[in-house]
Amino acid sequence: MKYDVIVVGGGVGGLYASYALAKNGLKVALIEMKNEESIGDKVCGDAIGEHHFVELNLEPPIPGFDKDHEYDGVMLISPDELYSISVKGRGYSLNRRNFGLRLYRMAINNGVEAYLEHFFVKPLVSGSRVFGVIAKDKSGFEKKFEGKVVIDATGAAAAVRKSLPREWWISIDIPNEDYNITYREVVVGDIDVDERYAYIYLNVDVAPGGYWWLFPKGRGIYNIGLGVQWKKNAPNPKTQYNNYILSRFKNKVSEVIHRGGGVVPTRRPIPCMVWNGFVVIGDAAATANPVHGGGIGSAMLSAKIASDVIVEALEKGDATIDNLWSYHTKFHRAYGAKQASLDVLRMFLQRMSNSDLNFVFKSGLVNGSEVYDMGSKGVLSTSIISRVKGFIALASRPGFLTKLYKLKQYMDKAMELYLNYPTTPGEYVRWLESEQRLFEEYRSWLAEKV
Repeated sequence: MKYDVIVVGGGVGGLYASYALAKNGLKVALIEMKNEESIGDKVCGDAIGEHHFVELNLEPPIPGFDKDHEYDGVMLISPDELYSISVKGRGYSLNRRNFGLRLYRMAINNGVEAYLEHFFVKPLVSGSRVFGVIAKDKSGFEKKFEGKVVIDATGAAAAVRKSLPREWWISIDIPNEDYNITYREVVVGDIDVDERYAYIYLNVDVAPGGYWWLFPKGRGIYNIGLGVQWKKNAPNPKTQYNNYILSRFKNKVSEVIHRGGGVVPTRRPIPCMVWNGFVVIGDAAATANPVHGGGIGSAMLSAKIASDVIVEALEKGDATIDNLWSYHTKFHRAYGAKQASLDVLRMFLQRMSNSDLNFVFKSGLVNGSEVYDMGSKGVLSTSIISRVKGFIALASRPGFLTKLYKLKQYMDKAMELYLNYPTTPGEYVRWLESEQRLFEEYRSWLAEKV
């Protein structure tokens, strides 16, 4: 079976890429292990900012179908829960199953040929090129799919990418500490919160290296969960949920609708995202926001940019690594450079204690608009640095200002490095050496100073 493009994985990234490519007249095969009824199912927080729909020129979710609830912003809560920071910005709580079904219908209506309940087995490789995949149906019958391009949209598993030859740049391993492991429940109950906001609670005892959340979904339904950094001796997120969160809301919850766990990459994107005949998008390329782990919008954004580049490459005659390379520069200008900066911030935050975090909240060091700018632009505002200088309260923490200065320098350097990503594969090795050197230097500073 021969196609222009084979998309492996039917999450939001894979579905959007399939739709975008087929809309451009390409013959597309979508390989997905779930059936049509459950194609949109995904264990996550279900939240997404409105701006993603604007960027993608995608109709906003529909109340009663793929929109469960609407937010005016996010409320960040200090570990002692005495202080909060309100971050304005409209967002939605999605009905993930119906949102996935919506994207699936968009793809099918534009001519995508879907192979549901099919499982990826292995890539087809010839020399230094990917030219297809082997997949099997639920009865175990194997099928051969050949294509000019294969897209890995298999999520954090990165099943296709990790099956490629180890010497290829694209096969890089991601360390466990660059992931969060999560557990969440969707519950029915009566919890006394202002439902105009999604709530993020910072507490290293409950969610070390991450946070726990309470996202209202309307009609007395709530998405509640947590993520912890995946490293040696990390606590089990379900155990943390039961010990800290379930006990807190036990008398306020009448029913559990859904429960489950997952893995989320919380880091900068993988350094190389294309090869000859091959492209990686979404969580398989680590495109989620490193600080809050949101990945729905960025997965679709990566799918859109990748699809545009694939169309251009095929118009040039061949999807070589050279013709696909601009996916990097376009994605980093749109999102990846911000990710790199926020990855620096993420590592800093993961070393802060509850006492440190309470101090930041209590001192008024950061306001909501500055938090929004950090999340949306990846920039640590100079106004925060200026404000620190005048705080008498900082007398008890004389080294804090120095650390903030250094943090900002590293964030700016990381963003600049990704904004100056090489325009050709020939420059990649030298750039990668610079990237690795920067982050190794930063990790050494963190280990010594933070």
